[in-house]
Amino acid sequence: MTGVKSKWWAGLIILILVIGIIGCSGQAEETTENNASAPAVTEEQPATSEAETQVISTVHGDVEIPVNPQRIVTQGYLADFLALGIKPVGAPDYELESPYVLDLVEGVADIGRIDGGSVEKILALQPDLIVTVGGDEKLNEQYRKIAPTLIIPYGTYDNVHEEITAFGEIINKQKEAKDWLSQFEVKVKAAKESIQGLVKEGTTFSNFSLFGKEWYINGDGVNRGGQAIYQQLGLKAPDIVQKELIDQDKDTVAISEEKLADYAGDYIFLDLSNGGSLDEGSAVWSSLDAVKNNRVFKLDGERFWPYDPLAVEAQVQEIADMIKERFGKTEN
Repeated sequence: MTGVKSKWWAGLIILILVIGIIGCSGQAEETTENNASAPAVTEEQPATSEAETQVISTVHGDVEIPVNPQRIVTQGYLADFLALGIKPVGAPDYELESPYVLDLVEGVADIGRIDGGSVEKILALQPDLIVTVGGDEKLNEQYRKIAPTLIIPYGTYDNVHEEITAFGEIINKQKEAKDWLSQFEVKVKAAKESIQGLVKEGTTFSNFSLFGKEWYINGDGVNRGGQAIYQQLGLKAPDIVQKELIDQDKDTVAISEEKLADYAGDYIFLDLSNGGSLDEGSAVWSSLDAVKNNRVFKLDGERFWPYDPLAVEAQVQEIADMIKERFGKTEN
């Protein structure tokens, strides 16, 4: 298990470094925004159409892809295809090791990381469609020579409904997308109802990450369960988090440890990643009200780094369970 977890962390960290979400750790403060435009179907084809291709409009221009692709290779979107009943022929190792897809990926080939070594492996799979987060235009050009390549940059989607709906359009699985979302909404509603009354109205929740030696505040996007915490369960963010991140559509912001108190809510979800080691005795950390009142929930990185719809679906229930376990009776 240790080896699997190490590969999972390594894969995710390499992906992040390639596409630049974290950037240089020496900077005092930085942000990650969700500015990418989602791909759009510009030539709609009904399910009964004899047309074999459709045109998808992307940030890299129009891409003609099969209406019903049969051999898909994906880098970054494995769970989306699995959720809609499609099993790609290839995906990166770190995606195959996500705890949310382990029982769904038998027969999916390991294409390694998003690097030069993946090209030959992808070519051998003879795909008719490649869907990737991109990040390296030289690699993208090589992929395009193998098969139609749809580039959907990291952070394009930070909403489950938008993401599943988009993939339903891309692979002609609109009904499956609607059905999946209907079941998702039922699960979210049940999770929300299970924690009603366990915390006082207006109570705030922060989502912190200690990535190596750098502190980050996470919003309601792709970082560390942000969608599950804020979007789906409707837990309230501190006003400063709402204004500086959520309202500005920023996924994360780097801050100094001295500023933690400014962003700290009544409760804190905490992710320790990339060797991050928390000094629980530090003057700043120990002074936070959430720390003093045992209101810190430590997130399992293996379960809260994934940000795909299957991960969010599970994280909603996991966050609700954390709250129920810690505060199993109504607060007065």
